[in-house]
Amino acid sequence: MRLRVRSVLRRATACARWATACVGSRAARLAWGVLCWGVIVGSAPLAAWPTPQNQDPTVPPAQSPPAQDPPVQNPPIQDRDSAEGKPVVELIVEPDAKAELITRVLRTRKGQPLRAAEVEADLALLLAKLKLIARCDIEELGDGVRVFFVIQEERTFDRYEFHGLSTFSDREARTLLGLDVGQRINRMAADQYALTLVERYRRKGHAFVQVRIEEDRTNSVLHFWVDEGPRVKIGRMVFLGNESYPGWIALRFADNLGGSPRLSSEAAGTISSTEYSREVLDEDLDRLRVWYRQRGFRDARVEFVGEAYSADRSVVDLTIRIIEGRRYRIASLDIRFEGDATPRYPKADLLALVKSKVGEPYDFLQIDQDKLAIARFYGERGHPREGQFGRGIENAFQIGDPEERFDIENALVHIALPIREGSPKRLRAVQVRGNTDTQDRIILRKVFQMPGERLDLLQLERSQNVLDSLRYFSDWQGYGGAKFELLPVEGTPDDVDLAVTVTEGDTGSFLWGGGVSTAFGVQARLQFLKRNFDISRLPSSWNPIDWFGEIGSNKAFHGAGQELSLVAMPGTELSFFDISFFEPDLFGTHMDTIGLRVAGYRRLQALDSFRSDTLGGELGLQRAFTEELSVGLSLRDETVNVRDIQASAPAIVYDAEGKTEVRGLSANISFSDVDYPAEPTQGFKVRLGGEYAGGFLGASAEFWKLGINHTQYLRLWKDARDRAHVLRLKSSFDWGGGHGEDEDLFLTERFYMGGNTLRGFDQRRAGPFQFGKPVGGEARVLSSLEYGFPLFSTRQQGQLRETEVLRGHIFADFGMLGLSLNDLGSPRLTYGIGVRVLVPVLEAPLEFDFAWPLLAEDLDQERIFYFSIAR
Repeated sequence: MRLRVRSVLRRATACARWATACVGSRAARLAWGVLCWGVIVGSAPLAAWPTPQNQDPTVPPAQSPPAQDPPVQNPPIQDRDSAEGKPVVELIVEPDAKAELITRVLRTRKGQPLRAAEVEADLALLLAKLKLIARCDIEELGDGVRVFFVIQEERTFDRYEFHGLSTFSDREARTLLGLDVGQRINRMAADQYALTLVERYRRKGHAFVQVRIEEDRTNSVLHFWVDEGPRVKIGRMVFLGNESYPGWIALRFADNLGGSPRLSSEAAGTISSTEYSREVLDEDLDRLRVWYRQRGFRDARVEFVGEAYSADRSVVDLTIRIIEGRRYRIASLDIRFEGDATPRYPKADLLALVKSKVGEPYDFLQIDQDKLAIARFYGERGHPREGQFGRGIENAFQIGDPEERFDIENALVHIALPIREGSPKRLRAVQVRGNTDTQDRIILRKVFQMPGERLDLLQLERSQNVLDSLRYFSDWQGYGGAKFELLPVEGTPDDVDLAVTVTEGDTGSFLWGGGVSTAFGVQARLQFLKRNFDISRLPSSWNPIDWFGEIGSNKAFHGAGQELSLVAMPGTELSFFDISFFEPDLFGTHMDTIGLRVAGYRRLQALDSFRSDTLGGELGLQRAFTEELSVGLSLRDETVNVRDIQASAPAIVYDAEGKTEVRGLSANISFSDVDYPAEPTQGFKVRLGGEYAGGFLGASAEFWKLGINHTQYLRLWKDARDRAHVLRLKSSFDWGGGHGEDEDLFLTERFYMGGNTLRGFDQRRAGPFQFGKPVGGEARVLSSLEYGFPLFSTRQQGQLRETEVLRGHIFADFGMLGLSLNDLGSPRLTYGIGVRVLVPVLEAPLEFDFAWPLLAEDLDQERIFYFSIAR
C-alpha cells in the first residue's frame, strides 16, 4: 500500500491561510513553500491543492482574495508515525530525467532510516536551490519503506522582457537580479525576481512601485511590467521626546558619523533630498536604539510614529518618537579575579587603565575600550588572550563581559569585570607557511619577536600590520594578508610557537590612464610596479613570450622583497619619466638592514615664464636601525636646461638660463610610530633632512637646504563598524640659500606655495612675485589641521576589516613664504572640505578638495577646487 504522509499538517494549513492574506510579501513565498514541502499521508495529494500560479507577487493585501482553507484530511496519528525510523529500501525520483541530479543533493538516502525532518529539509532544498516544487510519497514494505520524490513540472519560458524601467536600465535590472541575457526562467522564479525588484526599487525611494508579470505562452515570453510610481524624498523629520540630544545629533551624528551612512536628515523644519526607504529607516532606528542604550539609556525606546505624503506623493514627512527614560550612572566599578591563584598585578594598576569612572553615565562603548586596555596590558606582558591569535592555548588570559547589577529605583549600575589572568608565555619558534615563492627571510624580518623572548602581543599586532602594509600577500585591503596564529607546545605549557601563514598575492601591476589635474594640466599615466621583486630570479627560458607568463605567475623576478617601478607620465604642463629600483636588505643582515636605491629620471615642465628640462639620476643608501627609525644618504646628479624664457620673466629665471649641472649630497633621518603604515589613525611621523650641492662636489649650482616635516595622527574615536575618526596635524619648515658664487637658491630648488602645498590657491601662486610672476622663496612654513571621517566602506568576503572607499575631511591650511628667513612675508590661511576616494588599482587615493582663502594678498591667485592623487 502506498501512503502519502503529510507532516506538520496543522502548521502548513495555518501558513496557507496566512499566505492567502499576504500574497506579494516575503511571507507568501515562505508559506507556499511550506505547503509544497509537506510530507503526505492519506488520500489528499499535494498536487491537488490550489497553487498561486498567476498571482501578482506585489498585489497589496487589500486586493488579495478571501482566505480559503485547503481540503485537508488528517490521517490517524499511528499512520503518520508508522514509517518514521524505518530503513529506506528504495529511493525513486519521478520523472527519471532529473533523478541523478536530485539524488545527489538529497539527505534522504537508500539504506538510511527515514526521518521526517530530513524529508522536509530535502523539499526545502529542492525549492531554494533548484527551484523545484516536489512532494514526497511513502510506500510501506515488509522490510522498510519505498520513498518517492515527485517533481511537479512548471512551464519554462524562453525569454523575458522588462517594460516601464526608468530608474534602472535593462542591464542594471538583470545585474540586480542575477539574470543572464536570454536566460530561460519559469513562473515561480519570475515571482521571486519580481519581489527582489520591488525591494530594490523601494530602497531607491519608490515607495509605491508595483511589478506585474504577464505570460505570453504563444511566444514563450515572460513580461515584467513595472509601474515605478514617484520617487519619494524626505521633507521633514520631526523628533519627539529627545530631551538629551537634538534631532540632528540623534540621527545624523549617531549614524552618519558614528555608524553606517544610510538615511540622513536635517533637523525638523528643514528640507532634505534624501530618498525615502522604509527598510533603511527601520535599520537606522534600530541603530539609534542601540546608540541610546550604549550611552546609559537602558530603557530607551525609539518608535516610528507615522508618515505624511504630499499630494503628489513625491515628498514624505516623518515623525519619530524617542522615549529616553532615565540615564543610568555607574555606582561602582570593580575587577574580579577568577581562579585560586594570587593576582600577578595589583588591582589598582588595572583600575588606573579604566577610563569609566564612578558617578559618570554608563557608556557601554567605553567599557569595551576599558576591556581592550586591560587586555593590551596583559598582552604586552606575555599573556595571550583567548581567541586573539588562535585557540587552544593552555591557561590563556580571558576577560569576560561586564557583570552588571542594576539598581532600577535609583538608575544606577554596579559593574564588575571578570578576569582570568592565565600565565605569561615565551616564544619558542616562528614558522612561516604558505610562501611558495617569497623567501622566508622577507617575512621573518617583519616579525618583531625573536625566539626565546617573552611573548608581546602588541609586537605581534604591529608585525601583522607591517606585513599587511607591504601588500605582498592576498586580501591585504582587508588586513588579512598574513595570518598570525599561536600554537601550543606539547609538554611545555608556558611556551608557544608562532605560525605566520600567507597566501602569495599579485604583486605586479600595470596601470594606465589619463586625466586633468588642476596643478599639472592634462596628463597620461603609464606605470609598471613590481613589489616583492627579485632581480636575480631570471626566467627559465630565453623566449620573451614565456617571460610574461612566468612573471605573472610569480615564477620569475619574484620573492626577494625588492621593488621595481617604471613610470611614464607625458602631459601638457608636466611630463615625468622615472625608473627606480630598491633593495631593502642589501647585505642580507635581516635586522638593522641597509637598503640600496637607484633611480633615473627626466622631468619636463612648462611654467609661467619658462620651460625646464631636468635629466638626472640618484644613488642612495638607507640604514634601518628599527622598523621606526632609519637614516639615509644619497647622491644625485642632474642637468637642468632652462629655456623659452618670456620677456616678463623674473630676474632669477634669466640667471638660470641654459644648462646647469646640479650635484648634491643629502642626508635624512626619519622616525615613524603609527598603528597602520598604509592608513595611519594613531601615532606620528617626523623627518629631518638636508642637502649640500656644489662646492667640493663640483657642478655649477651651489646651494644648501634644510627641512623638517612632522605629521601627528590622533584617533578621536571609532564607530560601531571599527572605522576611525582621525585628527591630523601636519607641519613643515624648509630653509635654503646659495653659497660660494651663488647668492640665491637655484631656480628649480626654490620653495613655493599653492595647489598641493596650500589648498585654496593656484599652483605656485601664493607668495612673492616679480613682474606678476612667482619667484618662490628661500624660507617656508606650512601647517595643516584636518579632521577625517568615514563616509562609505564595504567588507568583502573573507576580509577581517572593512575597506574604506570614501572618506570625508574638513581642514584648515596655513602658510608663510619669504625671500629669506628674516622676511617670511604675509601669512595665508584657508579652510575647506573634501573627500578621498580609494581606487584599488592606484597606489594612493584620489583627493577632491574645495577650499576658500581667509587670508590672502592682492597678487595671489585663488583656486577653490583642487584634485590630485594624494601622497
